[in-house]
Amino acid sequence: MEAYVVGGGPVGLFAAACLHERGVEVAVVDAECERPVRSYACGLHPETLRLFDRMGLMPALQEVAHRVDRVFISRAGERVAAADLGALAGPFPHVLTLRQSDLRDLLAVELGRLGIEVCARQEVTELTQSDDFVWTQVVSTGTSPEDASETGPAPSGAIQAARRAAYVIAADGYDSMCRDAAGIELIDLQQSEAFAMFEFEADLGELEHEAHVVVSADEVSAFWPLGPREGRWTFQIREHLHEAPSMDLLTELLERRAPWFRPRPEQLAWSTTAHFERRIARRFGAGRVWLAGDSAHVTSPLGFQNMNRGFVEASELAAVISGTLQGEPAAAGGFERLERGQQAEWRRLFGRGARVISLGRFSVAEGARLVSCLPASGRDLDALLGQLDLRVVPCWASGRPGS
Repeated sequence: MEAYVVGGGPVGLFAAACLHERGVEVAVVDAECERPVRSYACGLHPETLRLFDRMGLMPALQEVAHRVDRVFISRAGERVAAADLGALAGPFPHVLTLRQSDLRDLLAVELGRLGIEVCARQEVTELTQSDDFVWTQVVSTGTSPEDASETGPAPSGAIQAARRAAYVIAADGYDSMCRDAAGIELIDLQQSEAFAMFEFEADLGELEHEAHVVVSADEVSAFWPLGPREGRWTFQIREHLHEAPSMDLLTELLERRAPWFRPRPEQLAWSTTAHFERRIARRFGAGRVWLAGDSAHVTSPLGFQNMNRGFVEASELAAVISGTLQGEPAAAGGFERLERGQQAEWRRLFGRGARVISLGRFSVAEGARLVSCLPASGRDLDALLGQLDLRVVPCWASGRPGS
């Protein structure tokens, strides 16, 4: 096998599709066996939509997703500014919101159409590298109920044959075994933050295609519509950390943070309280093992940057792996260029080795918070920040995160 992708979430499945598109023989190994009953929603950036369009996935995506056209910024109950996604370059100047489970299903269908093997219920427990290959040891994590009726339950932990691939893309999440096996550490960049998240039913009316960010110097909150009658509020919190997020808590937070929000939540569809660390891998890869998505970084949930950067990383890794396998002269040094580019972008997103310049509407502290709340990175992020009279520029002494 030329490449294995470890992890069957959206980033891992997209990585496999990108590799296949570039002519790389690929299979996916995933420890999970069942689709979650309910998963939280995500937003896909304009850059991600361009990547999905290149793969021919936009028609299917548009059937299950909801369009968001602009992001309004408020402070102390007053609307201050707006970031117009429609002003971005490219064919998809908007964000699409949808459930992560729906996104995963869409990508799984596409991999089935392409004939890409997805080895479910198989967990990679050991990974070693040689000069030419990566060896993975896989164990069974059980048999699904529909399979058990035909074959009988497989013994949990039964050892499967070792697998060999020229390269591995590790999209196996925050607790990545592949990252640990490759000797790559996660480093802290900023203090962790706690958020209360609420998805609820309501008649959103004119807010159906509008996101809202409420910012201050020390906390931030965000609203994203998920459809004409469903929305999501995410509040950074320092209190209520051990409470189950309830309708009463949602009402209290809205009264304090967003008293202008007129849609009346009718019923909670999903809620949770979670801490989000601000961490990044010291390197995005080592030898023949390279990271994408949650295995490489974790950050605030407000701007959906963690997953969307994972799609960018998957696409770029597929290009480098394909070029290297085919011996293309331009592929020489491709992994190091990818490493430098991804580290530089995450330095900007984390404000490490970079600083925010405000031209008047926001304080520097508010501007720094807005960087992680906007649904973009790269040039799209620069364009949205420009609409808000903000810029992010490198510091004189930037260095690699953690150096």
